[in-house]
Amino acid sequence: MIETAQKLKISDLQIEGLKRGVQHSRLTDQEIGSLAEDVRTFEGVGRMFLLAEPKVVRANLQKKISLAEEKIKSLEANKTYLEKNLKESEDNLRDLVVLKKSK
Repeated sequence: MIETAQKLKISDLQIEGLKRGVQHSRLTDQEIGSLAEDVRTFEGVGRMFLLAEPKVVRANLQKKISLAEEKIKSLEANKTYLEKNLKESEDNLRDLVVLKKSK
């Protein structure tokens, strides 16, 4: 039960982080979309920045958003499974306690 509760907390933290990343990417995409096409843009790659066209930067941001949303969906599905598992474990433990008291 404790392990399941810890996994739930970890899932919540991961989902929050991914949602924050999606929001950041959407804001960045929106700002880059308002720029002219001839503006020089740089994309962060590891510890450096590479000169890239705004179209390429926006496409990469869209890929990043879609991957993060897929990961969020899978984490939420796993979270619902863990919640059901935790509730079932609590119910079983409660039944054992009631059975023990009745003896």
